[in-house]
Amino acid sequence: TINDDKCISCGACVYQCPFGAIADKSYILDVIDLIKKSQSGSNYKLYCVVAPSISSQFVYAKLGQVISGIKALGFHTVVEAALGADMVADAESRELVEKGFLTSSCCPAFVDFIEKNFPELKEHISHNLSPMATIAKYIKDTTSDAKVVFIGPCTAKKAEAQKESVKPYVDAVLTFEELQALFDSRDIDITTLGEDVLDNASY
Repeated sequence: TINDDKCISCGACVYQCPFGAIADKSYILDVIDLIKKSQSGSNYKLYCVVAPSISSQFVYAKLGQVISGIKALGFHTVVEAALGADMVADAESRELVEKGFLTSSCCPAFVDFIEKNFPELKEHISHNLSPMATIAKYIKDTTSDAKVVFIGPCTAKKAEAQKESVKPYVDAVLTFEELQALFDSRDIDITTLGEDVLDNASY
């Protein structure tokens, strides 16, 4: 039984359950639909925003090959969520100066944890969107008809993408396991691909 009053959508139970009885909701079919309907970018540009941990997730291939594989699936561009983190760090630093005490809004599981367990601290949560939502908003503000898919390690991002404050900017969220499933479904062996680059954000 999942206690929704305590659940913060962190995904730990998904990986800990010895019976595999708990699963996160998959949006892989939505992403396949987005890829197909983009018609190789002729209808709209499909952006992929990736979490920084992508650099260590696919240990059997080089990062540049993973980026090439994502583009081979039909994505127009791959953007680092870390660029959104740069934007959030800049905005949060000013908010911190103004308020004096602040907790981060970057992690949706952490935000839920504060809201459900320490409601007295809720007013101190940063009012900035997370890096995922911030960079997705920037993409949609600067590119007409863009669609954005976020790919990362965390199931909590799927819950975050359903929030009314985030839903307009992020069209779907996948985990890295689901990205691998997309590669497999298209028989894409990323180790055979050339290396593209991922250099949008600061170090």
